Amino acid sequence: MRLQTAFKRNIRDEHGSFSIEAILMFPLLGWAFIAMFVFFEGLRESNINLKATYTVSDLLSRTEDELITLEYLAGMHRIYTWLSRSGLPVQLRVTAIRYDEAENEHTKMWSEGVGIEGLSQASIASEVSPHVPILADQAWAIVVESWTTYEPIIDVGLDNTELYNIVVTAPRFAGKLEFEGFGDGTGTIHDDETGDPGEV
Repeated sequence: MRLQTAFKRNIRDEHGSFSIEAILMFPLLGWAFIAMFVFFEGLRESNINLKATYTVSDLLSRTEDELITLEYLAGMHRIYTWLSRSGLPVQLRVTAIRYDEAENEHTKMWSEGVGIEGLSQASIASEVSPHVPILADQAWAIVVESWTTYEPIIDVGLDNTELYNIVVTAPRFAGKLEFEGFGDGTGTIHDDETGDPGEV
């Protein structure tokens, strides 16, 4: 009887329960804290890359009476890399399009990338057009795309994540943004069996 009473008393005793609960929950709370840091750091990286893409797009939109060259795009790529502060390789692609109201489609004027190939006309409708706002007939738009990778500094189950951004801007000081060799009279040869994309 005395043993049964002691057993019941020990069952009801709650001394030390807080310590046991703390020991059980501390690893979970620690993981949750670290995971929140990793997730919010990824969100911060995504925001930084979006702002960097907007900056490059804004710089291109302010170009006035100047032909874009591969060296110019390489400079934009360096600016984007510096602004994004990414320790991993970054890619940048610039595409100039024109809206054709009669055909109700966006026509590629030119598309060049740094670290990635330019777009083809066939891919404009699927990859670019859904992001382009309504344009006037024959109006040009500048499409800037960027890619980089977010690599979590701590393994909490989140894999490396590709950060992709696309920004569409209208030329500010000129009606269009031309690339050297595309319809500017320099006679660049290309093998896509089409005319110069910049020709009207």
